[in-house]
Amino acid sequence: MIWIIFVFMAALVMAGLLLPVLLRPAPVAQRSDYDRAVFRDQLAELDRDVARGVIAPAEAEAARNEISRRLLQAASAAGPRPSFAGRPIVAIVGALLVPALALPLYLQHGQPKLPDVPLAARLDSAVANQDFDALIAKVEKHLAVKPDDAEGWRVLAPAYRGVRRWDDAANAYANLFKLEAPTPALIADYGEMLVFANEGMVTAEASRAFGEALKLNPKLPKARFYNALAQKQEGKSGEARAALEALLSDSPNGAPWRQAVETELKGLASSAPALTQDQMAAGASMSAGGRDAMIRSMVDGLEAKLKDEGNNLEGWQRLIRARTVLGEPDKAKAALAAAKEVFRDKPEAVSVLDGLASELGI
Repeated sequence: MIWIIFVFMAALVMAGLLLPVLLRPAPVAQRSDYDRAVFRDQLAELDRDVARGVIAPAEAEAARNEISRRLLQAASAAGPRPSFAGRPIVAIVGALLVPALALPLYLQHGQPKLPDVPLAARLDSAVANQDFDALIAKVEKHLAVKPDDAEGWRVLAPAYRGVRRWDDAANAYANLFKLEAPTPALIADYGEMLVFANEGMVTAEASRAFGEALKLNPKLPKARFYNALAQKQEGKSGEARAALEALLSDSPNGAPWRQAVETELKGLASSAPALTQDQMAAGASMSAGGRDAMIRSMVDGLEAKLKDEGNNLEGWQRLIRARTVLGEPDKAKAALAAAKEVFRDKPEAVSVLDGLASELGI
């Protein structure tokens, strides 16, 4: 079959090279052809007028000279005509060179003796060959017939993860949970797929999943990590830092999640300093000068930093809270609007901001 396809492809290429030459159009008449025909008719008409005695010989000679001059001028203005001499032979030779060169190149660098892999055989060896696409197709085909097979969903979920189909992986876990009581690890895997599907945002559904996993196993590292990440995204920097430090202290050296925990801790340490509730309350009760000295510079610094590093949901939440506590509702609303504009393509972040606005009454 593959050789038939190759022959067909070669024929198409040869046809593309040959047809424009072999089916060449008729030469297009030039403007000079029309002019010369007209001048020749004028000369013949002049001879007839002389024969009938309509025009004197001297006048006829002068007119003949003028018409002849114009005829010569039209002949000299004629451009060269396209010539097709030899072109069909060149085109045929060029077209034949395509398969003549392609075949030995394929035999040299290709694998003409490589056997094909029928779909059925590929599906049968999907697990052994770690062929995720074939494995997914095989399990999907099975689950279409037996959707109540929990083992099928248990296999399909990590397979979807392997090909970065996060939403499908989360749905596979959800279908598995309908058929059997989930383990804490599976619940945490489900929440993680929701986070990946939402570009790193811990959604409300994902947060509930991690909370449920922690109820069943309070020491589960994955659930603890994402639970701390959710606290960070909600603006609870202190709680997030404490949770991450506790997780790091409980993690053995070489644990695969240690690097992610350390990275999040560094991010918290390098972010703009947060205003505690006590600081904001004290600032609200101070005089204008004292408040400016203690708090306003911190808030202004945070706002300036967010203009340069706007993709910081936690920072925007702190800024909005601080403006509200300082009695600056207009600036709080402006910060809220700016934050929603930054995260306009992230519905979960906008939802968090709307919840904060409702809480603060802005």
